[in-house]
Amino acid sequence: MSRPLLIFLVLLLGGCASRGAFFAPTNGTLYHPRENTPTEALIFVYRPKSAWANQELEAPGLFLDNRNVGNLPSDSYLLLRAEPGTYKLEVRRPLFGLYWTLLAESPFDFTHVASFMLDTEAGRSYYLRYDELNPPPSHPDQVNRGDGPLQLVGERLYGWEVLFTNQAQPERNVALSVEHERPQRGFWRRVGEVLDKIGI
Repeated sequence: MSRPLLIFLVLLLGGCASRGAFFAPTNGTLYHPRENTPTEALIFVYRPKSAWANQELEAPGLFLDNRNVGNLPSDSYLLLRAEPGTYKLEVRRPLFGLYWTLLAESPFDFTHVASFMLDTEAGRSYYLRYDELNPPPSHPDQVNRGDGPLQLVGERLYGWEVLFTNQAQPERNVALSVEHERPQRGFWRRVGEVLDKIGI
């Protein structure tokens, strides 16, 4: 690879909002437990450290109800304080710093990794583990719910794995949204119907 091209790629990826652990380790505060509150649900999302995740140029992004709420570099966690209700959780892998959400839920949706619906209640905590290589280890309180690398896990497994992770960004308050479906989904559905009619 030529030197100018390499420099261009490093500058391009270095300016991305989704920089991976390759550029620098997560340097947020070390994990510490939080108390539940009676009016909101706590959603913890974490990513265990792995050699593969440490080599990433761009970290995957977490979306709640189609809104980007943070990135998950290696050895990190996010804390979301959410209104009780149902949320659509989604992980997307960026390409050149973009998630290409205009193509979401279309035949060309190449950044989608995992998604599922999560029902939350006030006063409870939810623990989500993201790991592309290793499924959650067997554990007595394993929940076995999720999609691919994004899995809902029990509190004991979470507490054991998250102990030395760093916070990826400050905790965030999330308001409940009634929009679980992207506006362009209807467009892509109609495109699919037209293609179906003409036999493609």
